Amino acid sequence: MNGAVFDYLMTTFKDRKQLGQDPKEWRYFLEFIWSFFHSRGIEHPLVVEIGIWNGLQRRFYEKLLEAEYIGIDNLKPFAPISVNEPCATPDIIGDSHEGGTVEKLKARLAGRKIDLLFIDGDHSYESVRYDFELYEPMTKYFIAFHDCVGTPGPTRFWTELVNGNKQNAFVLFKKDSSADWRLQMGIGVMVKTD
Repeated sequence: MNGAVFDYLMTTFKDRKQLGQDPKEWRYFLEFIWSFFHSRGIEHPLVVEIGIWNGLQRRFYEKLLEAEYIGIDNLKPFAPISVNEPCATPDIIGDSHEGGTVEKLKARLAGRKIDLLFIDGDHSYESVRYDFELYEPMTKYFIAFHDCVGTPGPTRFWTELVNGNKQNAFVLFKKDSSADWRLQMGIGVMVKTD
């Protein structure tokens, strides 16, 4: 991964908090994903993000992974979405749990599998579980979960998934383990092996 491009992208918004990711976790996560795709000659992977927040992550996927990107969001922002930011508009507007939204994505995929699914929508346990159940069958390599350390819903689902799933590999990116767990965010990644 081009670290200089990552560093540049981190300077393209006013405050690092706008990204909604811890910079170190985000960098390590992207390096891991990039290395996997690069080592296998996978060019232009397909990334689907559920819950785009303010759309800033899209730049990283497109510039660093040279990914094709599809963002899904219901436009009920948890955080301010800048209408002046072109990447802040989701590609598919709708609730990720509704059949119509799933069908819109399937039409866009046209039989292609998602290479990286990033689940970062509603953080309730039920919502995270349902997003996983709906979109996992459409995903080929990676399913990532944001805030799976210290946030009740994603943490509970992540823990159950890791403990109950013996066929896939799991990677967790988080801040220093000695840090206060309440300040953790964490990006958990399920690496599909089947």
